[in-house]
Amino acid sequence: MCEQLWSMRVSNGLAAHFKTPDGSSREGTMWSVNLTRGEEYYVAMVKGLLTDDATKATRIDTTYQAQTAMQYLNDRLNNGWHPGDETEHTIHIGNPLRTSTSVSIQCLRRWSARWRRICRW
Repeated sequence: MCEQLWSMRVSNGLAAHFKTPDGSSREGTMWSVNLTRGEEYYVAMVKGLLTDDATKATRIDTTYQAQTAMQYLNDRLNNGWHPGDETEHTIHIGNPLRTSTSVSIQCLRRWSARWRRICRW
């Protein structure tokens, strides 16, 4: 029989400035993530601290930040962690990686817009 997969859902997020081990304060969000598998139910807290180079777009994109927290927990699950093991989860969230495809599409869109302006007849 196949082992049942974990289902995850962000139930809450508290945006604040958090103290770091060196005493400084860093902007971030404490995410509350519900994990369920069959009858099992756990809540994991993930503190997502924003990196210094996080852009304004990254700082306001709470969907991206929440997805990053859930991806982190998924990676932990795949490496043998169990939600019943109380662990303090702290991650640093930076800007999303840009793939060459997304950059190429953006360049094509800019080129296309310029071409339409030039070729008006």
